[in-house]
Amino acid sequence: MRSRHRAAAIGAALTAVEHDANSRGWDALPALLGLFDATTDRHQPHIAIDVLGVDPAFWWLHEQTVPGMRLPYWVGLRTLTAHLAGPDAPATLARWAGQRRLAGMAFLAEGLDTSDAGRRDAAAHRLPAGPDGAPVRALTACDVDGRHYQILRVRGAATTPTTTLDDPPARVRATVIPACLHRLLAAARP
Repeated sequence: MRSRHRAAAIGAALTAVEHDANSRGWDALPALLGLFDATTDRHQPHIAIDVLGVDPAFWWLHEQTVPGMRLPYWVGLRTLTAHLAGPDAPATLARWAGQRRLAGMAFLAEGLDTSDAGRRDAAAHRLPAGPDGAPVRALTACDVDGRHYQILRVRGAATTPTTTLDDPPARVRATVIPACLHRLLAAARP
């Protein structure tokens, strides 16, 4: 699949994922998703989505509260990435991807700090909110061509801002979630 067709197909697949998440409601655990090129007809590009199975208990660390502080899900994503893509990592990602053509990785989570989700200082540990303190759900993805995608939904909002960056700036690539997705993508591709 050509790069621009892949980008359009990934955008459509991510929109469908976000609509599905919205129809199921809020308070869901995060999901790490693989975006696979499932095109069988070059005139009909298709991206299949597969969830990487993660024990739900892994994400419950987020629920462990200390008065005034909750850990954002990207902390768990960073830990999971280190486990799956580190030098001593198991072959979990390669087995999961199998012979499928991996086109990208995505992370869907609620309560992400969308303003500075990659800052490595303590200020990034606050829970973000949209206007009027409403919770935020973010679907962030990276593809094999280096593109960055993000769909944000503020609880109760009728619209979802969608961003696709063909050549994301270094400050975007360096934030935790895109950096983890790129690392996982590289580890999963043979």
